[in-house]
Amino acid sequence: MLPAALVWGLLGLALSPLASVPFLLPLLALVYALWFGARETLGLHRRLLGLVWQVPASWVRGRPAVARAFIWGVTLGPGLVTKNPYAGMWLLPLLVALLALSHSLFATVVVGVAVGSAHAMARAIGVLRNRKCIAVDASAHVKILQSQERWQYLDGLALLLAAGALGAYTLFLFGIHF
Repeated sequence: MLPAALVWGLLGLALSPLASVPFLLPLLALVYALWFGARETLGLHRRLLGLVWQVPASWVRGRPAVARAFIWGVTLGPGLVTKNPYAGMWLLPLLVALLALSHSLFATVVVGVAVGSAHAMARAIGVLRNRKCIAVDASAHVKILQSQERWQYLDGLALLLAAGALGAYTLFLFGIHF
């Protein structure tokens, strides 16, 4: 969790200069959330952003369990250099950077740290849960895939909800008030 918190805090710091163009982040986030939210909710075939890279086996082979966990945590915990099946993941960096529009740089970094910590913790819980299910149930892989489909649908709904909020915020920035 700590490496993810550090990486996301630095990401918030690195993306904060984008706040100098006030309409860029909300519009980009709105288009992203609307496009991928609709695709995930409707179950359309989609190519997600991200890398297919995984931790090379040579990095973990023959190492103690603690070292393997550390290597996986450092490389996969932040979620930026591996395949992530949920499109909502890539809205998070935009939302962290969007905070720089109305908050201090410190707040942006703190939120980045919080997002990174939460993401890493959720990812670890998911891995441990799946590992436990597979140890007990021979057909667990089917249940895990079905669960992933449900989560993708919910992720799509969350993205559409975010698109609505971002749309209202963007209209507000353009001076259109209801």
